[in-house]
Amino acid sequence: MRLRTTVAAGSLALVMALAVFGCDSLGGTDDSGGAAKGTTGFAPGQPDEMGTVIASRDIQISESGSLFRVKVELYQLRRDNGFVNLNVRMTRTDPAGSPGRWQIASAFQGETVSLAFSGVTLVDRKNRKRHLVARAGDSDAKPGQVTYLASSGLASVFVAPGQSVDLYAMFGAPPDDVTAVDVVIPRVPVFENVPLG
Repeated sequence: MRLRTTVAAGSLALVMALAVFGCDSLGGTDDSGGAAKGTTGFAPGQPDEMGTVIASRDIQISESGSLFRVKVELYQLRRDNGFVNLNVRMTRTDPAGSPGRWQIASAFQGETVSLAFSGVTLVDRKNRKRHLVARAGDSDAKPGQVTYLASSGLASVFVAPGQSVDLYAMFGAPPDDVTAVDVVIPRVPVFENVPLG
């Protein structure tokens, strides 16, 4: 049984949103560690659109006194019209009959306050830059007024043992000569030198 975030939107909607909110709203790089805050999102592609799993990590996440075992699968990174699409599948691997549901909520928001998959970063070692999740809106927007181009509404996403959830994030693409990046997901060991297609 699979649980998926479900709000459909295509590339056209993304391009239109960015056109409305302005080009410098991408938030492509930031070395200061600061990030605008807010939440929104739309679903990742269906499994046949996500490509091939290129790496995985087995992790344990502690939430509200409970410990959840989770397998994190990273799909191939793909460039698409100036963006990089990142997709992961997270599967509860607890033994059958384990009690409790894992509420994703803020688990992957990192330094943002968004209840979204917005804390993910891509590290471009070649140019020594950290790429943040793309976002739309005024760069001076107050918390809650920024739209992250990532899975969101994660306070209402619960994962039971054996279930999976697909999460995504979009980034402004690094220069064309960058062929690999490190993928940093809060609470997950770093995926190093991930090929960038």
